[in-house]
Amino acid sequence: MFWFGRPPYLRWLGAAVLVLGAGIIEFRPTGEADYPFAATAIEAGDALVVEWRRLPDGLYPRPVLGGTVAAHPLVKGEPITSSDVRSPVEVPDGWWALVLEVPIRLAPGTSARLELAGDAGISVPGIVVASNETDRLSVAGPTALVAVPGEHAALVAGAAAARQIVVLVEP
Repeated sequence: MFWFGRPPYLRWLGAAVLVLGAGIIEFRPTGEADYPFAATAIEAGDALVVEWRRLPDGLYPRPVLGGTVAAHPLVKGEPITSSDVRSPVEVPDGWWALVLEVPIRLAPGTSARLELAGDAGISVPGIVVASNETDRLSVAGPTALVAVPGEHAALVAGAAAARQIVVLVEP
């Protein structure tokens, strides 16, 4: 009779080995490490407020956070990676920082040359301290906080108010 045949012991053994192997892979212990996440919303150039979370080790390279600031705005709960941090830009003594409209988004630390049009006709060195992303629907271009020598700060501010300034980026 057909229903009294020999049971498929090898199939049962194969299925048991498969289930056991899957259980070992799924529930094996993994190493964990602390990874930084933004504890609050952070603006570009601001000090990092970090919350540490345990994740599987080796998930992504952990950044060096000592003495760094946010490279761009971070949302609360966003993981912090190496591209999210940068060294703070130091403004030299006696220099003033002004918000200026720039032709493109400039990275903090970029050297710039400010050409003042009109009667002044002078060239002033500058350093980009922080950059700002503008609203995409805005008619104004991106802005940046640019540090200039103190003796030229009033001329640069006047030229910026009169929209007679050109920001050139040094390579």
